Amino acid sequence: MLGLKYNKISKLHILPNLITYINMSLGAVAIFISSNGSPNNIKIAAMLILIAGLTDKLDGFTARKLGVASKFGKELDSLCDTISFGVAPLVLWWNMNNGLLGIYEILVSLFFIGSGVFRLARFNVMEEEYIVGLPITIAGMVMGLKHLLDISHRFSFVNRAIINIENIIIMISLSLLMVSSFKIKKPKIL
Repeated sequence: MLGLKYNKISKLHILPNLITYINMSLGAVAIFISSNGSPNNIKIAAMLILIAGLTDKLDGFTARKLGVASKFGKELDSLCDTISFGVAPLVLWWNMNNGLLGIYEILVSLFFIGSGVFRLARFNVMEEEYIVGLPITIAGMVMGLKHLLDISHRFSFVNRAIINIENIIIMISLSLLMVSSFKIKKPKIL
């Protein structure tokens, strides 16, 4: 079958994988509830992205503490991160604008998600002591926080075109950081 051994110890994988699924679920719910574009739902969706960031750190920590860190868990985590920190922040941005974005916004969105997926794929094949490039979790949380601040405090008095220009600049910057090759020594807690 899959080559997985089912014994008492392998049942410990359930907890970190469950936490990973919670991360994905938070991102998926953020996408769904933001779809009507209401400011309250956008706020909640942005907060869900930020909470997903906490679960993203908790799953790996739990797996290491239980001694069940695995390649499967790493791959599962990356797939879930794509939803919560790649797709969800983009969909929130689109829904904040009622889907009325121009070609530049669409291209920047594709660059952002493409850079995030590239970063995750590179992370999954590397066995280094360093973090290479900006993690998609951080990039997605930055955009989630930006959307939360915009919808909570700025939409009522700042022109949406200005907010979209800011988002374009921030997303391009985050995208370039994700695909960059700068290295940071992994902290012991990761």
